[in-house]
Amino acid sequence: MNIAILAAVFVTVFLAVLAATGGKKEDDLMSRLDLSAGRESAKKTRLQLGKLIIGGLTSRISALKYPWLVKYREDVRQKLNQAGNPAELTPDGFITLVFVSITGMIVLEALFLKKINIVAFGIFGMLGYLLPNASLKNMITKRHRSILRELPNILDLLTLSMEAGIDFNAAVNKVISKSEKSPLTDELLLMQQGLRLGQSRKDSMTEMSKRVSLDALTSVVSAIIQADNLGASLGPVLRVQSEQMRIERFQLAEKLAHQAPVKMLFPLMFFIFPSIVIMLFGPLALKFMGGVFEGVF
Repeated sequence: MNIAILAAVFVTVFLAVLAATGGKKEDDLMSRLDLSAGRESAKKTRLQLGKLIIGGLTSRISALKYPWLVKYREDVRQKLNQAGNPAELTPDGFITLVFVSITGMIVLEALFLKKINIVAFGIFGMLGYLLPNASLKNMITKRHRSILRELPNILDLLTLSMEAGIDFNAAVNKVISKSEKSPLTDELLLMQQGLRLGQSRKDSMTEMSKRVSLDALTSVVSAIIQADNLGASLGPVLRVQSEQMRIERFQLAEKLAHQAPVKMLFPLMFFIFPSIVIMLFGPLALKFMGGVFEGVF
């Protein structure tokens, strides 16, 4: 009975979503899908249907203006920028993926438990919410690490180019052309595109700093802007920033090395030490227990 109720609810929601995405153009869209099914494989048809549903959900979500949703949308936009947005998602597109993930996890829970359980619904729904957000956070962390690793070398190349007599913009273009594609070169390319569109160097670099939201890069941008305002040469400033980046990276490595014993304590206590104790004292315990029970039986 519970499964029947759940199935009815799921079918109702699915049909409501289809109705929301289609509206007046439903016949048009279905005829297009029919023609596509005749020409292409069933897989492509399913993909089109999925895009249709996701697109409809996204348009519906983008129309919502609740204060909490507006705030969450801005937070998602900032995180997508920090991650480089490789899938070119809009904030509403990501929110739609979160909604689909929550719905999918709840349906999986119902299929496995075969009954309606509010607590399990809450747990699986929370997992559905956390999975895409955790994936996005992991992408941000990896991108920040890549930028931190490349930043000192890029600053060195910029310093050498400027000391050779090239101005800052030409030096950045040269570094981009000579370096392999990476998150940092992508950001520099976006900065240069802003300059070509008429932005000032200060505005373009400030936008890059806000987009990446990384303290090390923000420090470099602030130093360059300050040197520009004072009319100082950028070469020595970039060299000092590069040396500072390397010192901070070395200090971070030392900090992580000091934290390693503390992080190893938990697995040692609960996984390694018990195994060693069993290996050392297990035979003795068995021998002792055998001697004790020998007289009893």
